[in-house]
Amino acid sequence: MSMVDADTDPAPTGSAGKIASVDCFPACLPLKKPLVMSTYRIDAGPVLFVRVRTRDGAEGWGEAAASPIMSGETLVGMVAAVREMIAPQIIGRAVADRSAACAAIRRGMYGNRGALAAVDMALLDLAGHVAGVPAVDLLGGALRRSVEPLWLIGGTGESDRDVADALALHAQSVRRFKLKVGIASVSAEAQTIRRLREALGEDCLIAADANMGWDVQSALRFARAAAPFALAFLEQPTPAGDLARLAAVAAGSPVPIGADENIHAISDILRHHEARAVRGVSLKTIKLGGVTQVVSAGGLCDVLGLSINLAMMMESSLAASAMVHAACAVPNLDWGLSLGNLWLAEDPVVVPLACRDGRVHCPSSPGLGVVVDERRLAALAA
Repeated sequence: MSMVDADTDPAPTGSAGKIASVDCFPACLPLKKPLVMSTYRIDAGPVLFVRVRTRDGAEGWGEAAASPIMSGETLVGMVAAVREMIAPQIIGRAVADRSAACAAIRRGMYGNRGALAAVDMALLDLAGHVAGVPAVDLLGGALRRSVEPLWLIGGTGESDRDVADALALHAQSVRRFKLKVGIASVSAEAQTIRRLREALGEDCLIAADANMGWDVQSALRFARAAAPFALAFLEQPTPAGDLARLAAVAAGSPVPIGADENIHAISDILRHHEARAVRGVSLKTIKLGGVTQVVSAGGLCDVLGLSINLAMMMESSLAASAMVHAACAVPNLDWGLSLGNLWLAEDPVVVPLACRDGRVHCPSSPGLGVVVDERRLAALAA
């Protein structure tokens, strides 16, 4: 779905390094299994791929999930935002102007953070290809060269199954786990934390994510019961947008509280910090408007003394690679990196991003370091 045909308007002199076209590729990525949470479930991964090209044929790719519950966007709306609002503002700009272009788009368009995130990622990838450097170099430089993913487990309500899944991952050198809770009873899920700690040992990070599923008292009962088993953090125990309840949980919890669905802008991070509602936050491109904004937010969190978890929806290795670059650039990553591509049954790239020996390495080739397989992407068109 092309925004501009680069051959319809003659290029002015010196325009080879300027953006000539923006193309949208809405797709639906199948999952290995549904991801079940306390308040909703994900059965497939609706995503928008965006390709940005220059007059001389250089190109960059970006991707963002459509998630009405997380960002309020659908694929149809994201395509419309890119076509009608974003593409006209970046076509004709120099590749080097990517930061100014994205800032102008944010000023001129409310919301639509997922659409902006896909374009921001594509511009980052393009700039890396043009400069011949990996994306992490354009995000401030690498502070680390590999990261340990935070693996999602649970969503079954069955303690035996959750522990077995964790042990199977542990045998593959995985050492960071986040249990989806708010599905079974509070006492049963606290006991699952106990069993996980006993099975995995003391060297593993174990966290829990309630996805807005509890009231204050339920969240406090869980936190107090799970605290003796070194629970690293409890994410978003109460409904999104309710800062007072989240602060009430934080005030009484022996476990650090994190926010995910509550965080949609850097100003939200400041509000939660000032209210003493969190000890850390989960950062997603579709909430903040791009990988560049994620890195900026990570810097702010470091100044404020907040932990961060970088996270995704069910997106391909393209978006996962962008998050690995971000994870290698942010000052701290003590709450880990959650990768959505690990859930996919189909990953429309030439070489998927892999986790080996419990780590994912930052691609060193120009841009994001992932090549989209357009044939496979076409087969997954939404």
